[in-house]
Order: sequence, then C-alpha cells, then structure tokens
Amino acid sequence: MVLQAGDVINSKDATVTATIDGRVIPLIECTDFEAKIEKNKEDVQVLGTHWKHHKVTSIEGTGTLEGYLISSMWLKYALPYINGGAELYFNITVDIEDKSSRTGKQTIQLTDVSLDDIPIANISADDSVLDWSSDLTFEGVQLINEFNDIH
Repeated sequence: MVLQAGDVINSKDATVTATIDGRVIPLIECTDFEAKIEKNKEDVQVLGTHWKHHKVTSIEGTGTLEGYLISSMWLKYALPYINGGAELYFNITVDIEDKSSRTGKQTIQLTDVSLDDIPIANISADDSVLDWSSDLTFEGVQLINEFNDIH
C-alpha cells in the first residue's frame, strides 16, 4: 500500500475557534496555530547497561497562536487581570478537514489555554499589516473527533 497524494491534508483546511466565557469566537484572523505536548523526563542510570534510560515525570501543553490584529478582543479580555482581577483561561477548538482526503475530519479541543503575550499594537512605517504572535500554554486536550484510519 502507498500513500495517495490526495490523502495528504492541506494545512489551510482548518478552522480555529476560541470559547471564552461561553462565547464561541471564530478566530478568522488566525494565520498560524501550533499545539503540542512536551514530555518532561528525568535521567535514570542503571547498572548492567551503558544506556541512559528516561522516565517521563510530567507533561506540558504548549503552542503558538499567530494572526492579524483586527480587533481589541484579546486586550479587552486581558484587562480584568491587568487591573487586579482573574487571569483569562479559555478553550480552543481546532477542526481539520481536507475534503479531498479520505482522512475525514479531526476535531481537537485544548482546555485552560493561557496566552503568554497580549497584543496591543504592532505598527511600522514600512508597508505592512498589523499582526501579532503569542506563545501559549494549555492544561488539557481532548480528541473530539479523530481522522479516519486509511492504513
């Protein structure tokens, strides 16, 4: 069996939404999104082998969110924390579906997302558009809908 080119997923065939205080917000300004789980490992040395072993002791959800600055949304939601209130934690849902692929649709939800940076302004005298980027952390992930197994 050989992978068919049509089954490779086009990275543009995805949508990203944020759920903040029960409000579902399509992130139409999003240009790049990445999320991953990082494993934290401790070295384990044992007698009888030259191999260094590793023990996973914790995991961490990290990622990046990039896009065009087209609203005041992130600053508005950050102001309560800036002014001494509670930090904003929200959920992100990612739908990936390339209709030309037999893989179907995958839906992932990240929970308790926190942005590391809040966009305020990014202006320049050069020809450009307003954009922003922030690293993020999350504290949970759910696979809501998985890709079809095409193996």
